[in-house]
Amino acid sequence: MIAAGAQAWLAAYLFWVGVPIGALFATLVHGLVGGEWGLTLRPALAAMLRTTPLMALLLIPVLVAAPSIYPWALAGGHGWLSLPFFVGRAIAYVVLWNVIALGIRRYRQPDGRLPPGFAWPALIVLFGTTTLAAFDWVMTLEPRWTSTIFGLLVTTGWVLSALAIAIAAAARFKPGALLDAPARIMLAIVLLWAYLSAVQLIVIWESDLSHEIPWYLRRSAGGWGWVALGFALAEFAVPFVLLVWRPARRSVRLVSFVAVSIAAAHLAEIWWLTLPDLSRGFAWPDPLAAILIGACVLLVARREFAR
Repeated sequence: MIAAGAQAWLAAYLFWVGVPIGALFATLVHGLVGGEWGLTLRPALAAMLRTTPLMALLLIPVLVAAPSIYPWALAGGHGWLSLPFFVGRAIAYVVLWNVIALGIRRYRQPDGRLPPGFAWPALIVLFGTTTLAAFDWVMTLEPRWTSTIFGLLVTTGWVLSALAIAIAAAARFKPGALLDAPARIMLAIVLLWAYLSAVQLIVIWESDLSHEIPWYLRRSAGGWGWVALGFALAEFAVPFVLLVWRPARRSVRLVSFVAVSIAAAHLAEIWWLTLPDLSRGFAWPDPLAAILIGACVLLVARREFAR
């Protein structure tokens, strides 16, 4: 039961950590290029940035329970997968994310612009650390499986989910918000996420290597194949069909529906990425952990958004 709870906490954390990560990416990009979309989403993104210190605290149970989650930690990993090095890297990731968030609050101008001398290095550091975090926290659940595109794929999913949450918050709390531009950006990220997912599947399947194919076989057995079909429809097919239609992008209700479906589908995707490697199926600790962490995140973000 302790192991199941720790594994459920990891999966929930991997979903909710995308909230500040995606907000960091969106805020840095808007700080460089500008645009009305960033001003529309600015209150929501600012509130999401406030959860960065919270996610550092919520990572502690994952690090403490690592031997109950990662097989290599229980077996006494070495080198890159030695437990002290793994913990040190994880701490470094969240510290750097908090430093970037503090820098945004310090240097951001009233129109959302950021000095290029800060924003560009911050983007590079953010992309590098999120890629490594995806490798460390997700891919090492099956240390024999590798994918060079996996870090970019997970990072794109985090940004997509965070942008969807920001759009849904803007639709809910900012009556009359113009969501056409944010919806177009969300559609572009949807297409990028779908492209990366397809490329990874095609490359691994065509390679037909015995240490890579089982990763996908586990995720197509025991009902997980239906989960994959479900989040593929909700995270790509439905948003693509609706958001390419300009009148739909101008409907706040419809864009909000698409955003909520993308966020929910991303949670299912995170479960699909993690749970099949843990030698167990979906159980009640999984949604409970997602609700508990989500309540903490939404409490912090809502107070800031209301301010």
